[in-house]
Amino acid sequence: MDRFTKLIESFKEHMKENPNVECCGIITKDFSYVPSKNLSPQPADSFVLNPTDLVKYWDNCWGIFHSHPLHHDDLPSEEDKNSAFYKDYKFVVGNLNGSFYQYWLNDHNMLEFKDFNEESLVC
Repeated sequence: MDRFTKLIESFKEHMKENPNVECCGIITKDFSYVPSKNLSPQPADSFVLNPTDLVKYWDNCWGIFHSHPLHHDDLPSEEDKNSAFYKDYKFVVGNLNGSFYQYWLNDHNMLEFKDFNEESLVC
């Protein structure tokens, strides 16, 4: 199994654990997925990545993944857009329907997003 397929499968496994809430985790620089606990008081509508996990993987973090439950839009939400100001990381959002997007703020502080695919896996 190639690293992209393995990463997507890891996202899906985490989402299946509780499909009605946003799950989240860290994508390491070798493109492994480390599930994290969502600390949001409203996990069905938002996510707060456990900061302890982020500190633990600080030097090995390529990006941050979170899911949108099936009752949400597939695309990055307003909260997702606001969190993208961390330019050191890539952000990926996905759902159990198989839609995955990468999003980031460009050099002009404008949000960009595209399909998350094998070509996205660059350091």
